[in-house]
Amino acid sequence: MVEMNKFLKKKTAYIILGIGALCLILGPMFGMVFDKMTIYDSKPEIIQEDSADGMTKAFAYPVTLNRDQKLIIEISDFYQNSSVTIRILANSVYQRAYSLNSTTSGVSGLQFVYSEFGYGATPAGSTVGTNTLTLPANGIFFYIEFMGDRTGDSLISWPGDYYVVVYGSNSGPASEINVLFDIQIKVDGPGEALYNFFILIGVLIILIYLMVALTSVLKANYLR
Repeated sequence: MVEMNKFLKKKTAYIILGIGALCLILGPMFGMVFDKMTIYDSKPEIIQEDSADGMTKAFAYPVTLNRDQKLIIEISDFYQNSSVTIRILANSVYQRAYSLNSTTSGVSGLQFVYSEFGYGATPAGSTVGTNTLTLPANGIFFYIEFMGDRTGDSLISWPGDYYVVVYGSNSGPASEINVLFDIQIKVDGPGEALYNFFILIGVLIILIYLMVALTSVLKANYLR
C-alpha cells in the first residue's frame, strides 16, 4: 500500500509538472500563431476603372478596431496598365459618401503610416505618414499600419468602425476596364493575451506545486 501511494504521488507530480511545462510551451506557440489574424486576402482583387467616379463602385472592406488594436494592410499592384489608390475612411464618412455615390477621390481619408518594399530588396528603413497612397509608385509593394490616427509617423489608437477603400484606373485601350491589385488585410489577434495567460498559468502551476512539495518535506522531516 505504501509503495502504491508513492507511485500515485510520483505520477501526480509528473502530471502536474507536465501541465505546467505544456503551458510554458503553448504560450509562445499561441502567441506567434495568433499574433496577427488575416480577415481578407485576395490575389487578385478586380474592380473597374469607374470606381474612381463613384463610391458605390470602389472596393470597400469594413473593419472594427478595439483600443490598441492595429489594422495592417499589404497591398501591391503588379498588373499591366492598372493603377490604384487606397484610403481608410471612418464608417460615417463612408456611409454618407456611398449614399451620395460621391466621387471617390474627393473623400478625405484618415491618417496611416506605410513602409515601401521593392522587388528583391529590404523594406524601407522608416515609415511615412499619409492619408492616401497610390500604386504603383517607386516600389511595388506597400505595408500599411493604421489605428485611427497618427502624430508624425507614430500611430494613435482610436477604436471604431472603418472602411478600407480602393479605387483605380486602367491606362490601356478603352475596352480594358478592369483594375487588378493584390490586397491582404489583417488585425492584431489575441496572441499577446494568450502568450501572457499560458505563461502565467504554467509558472503558477509549477510554483504552487513546488511550494506544496516543500511544505510536505518540511512537515515530514522537521515539523513532526
